[in-house]
Amino acid sequence: MSDRTLPRLLQTPAVLLLLVWMLVPLGMTLFFSFIRYVLNSLRRPEWTSPSIDNWRGFGNYQFVWNNDGFWLAIYNSVFIVTSIVVFTVIFGLAIAILVNRSFPGRGIVRVLLISPFFVMPAVNAVLWINMILDPVLGLQGIAVAGLNEMIDGLRDFPVLGGFFSLWPELSPISFRATQTSAYAVIIMVTWQWTPFAVLIFMTSLQSEDQQQKEAAILDGAGKWSMFRNLTLPHLGRPIAIVVMIQAIFHLSLYAEIEIVSRGNGNKNLPYLIGEFATNNIGAASAAGIFAVILANVIAIFLLRMVGKTLMD
Repeated sequence: MSDRTLPRLLQTPAVLLLLVWMLVPLGMTLFFSFIRYVLNSLRRPEWTSPSIDNWRGFGNYQFVWNNDGFWLAIYNSVFIVTSIVVFTVIFGLAIAILVNRSFPGRGIVRVLLISPFFVMPAVNAVLWINMILDPVLGLQGIAVAGLNEMIDGLRDFPVLGGFFSLWPELSPISFRATQTSAYAVIIMVTWQWTPFAVLIFMTSLQSEDQQQKEAAILDGAGKWSMFRNLTLPHLGRPIAIVVMIQAIFHLSLYAEIEIVSRGNGNKNLPYLIGEFATNNIGAASAAGIFAVILANVIAIFLLRMVGKTLMD
């Protein structure tokens, strides 16, 4: 037995188990997407069980494709994921650079910065939509009411009163509305996942070459020049990894959307699949295959970006 045969034999059970774990659900979803499978069909009872006799071909795909909410779900999925990734990278990069400096209590600050990442998504959504973003009882409503009260007081001043008398009364934003519910999801998920980016970036900053920075300071380089030419290229690989991991995770957002607005205005592909799955399993499976295709397209794009970064 060669040196390579034994390790491969030992790895075979794990590889086979992983293949079964992945291929069986995917195969069942693919099969269901080509048949009529409706859980509650009084008119056609034979559709309530998965059978090859209920073959429909690409009818479920055509039904999902022509559904009014399908393209909205695609748009919202891409919009929400892109917005969250951009904001978490920007905020995570800024916070990591600030916390990387020495100051009293830095260890405690680092622990507090990472703690939001361990909050469950459902709890995170409930806290944000009820205690912070609520236009009446949340911090947003209290802050807007306080600002309006302060502006009313400033209108009595002899000089500034004329200016503040033209100031309009501020109104709190209802983040459960159709137009703003997606922004609420972006805000709360960004708050929860920014610590993940901070942790990755802080770890990478510890290995930055300090001799290059000292040489740049002696040459008269400014802070922005050092950040753009030294720190940012050093963080290229961590940024690419953060973007790829978060994009894969955020494509499956569901709890936040359900709690914020029950899909009103910010319905994404997983939420659309959940709506179909309440009765029409065939259509839900077809939508699931579309979601797999979208995830693979995004993953291929991100893997190419990560591979290019790693080669550079």
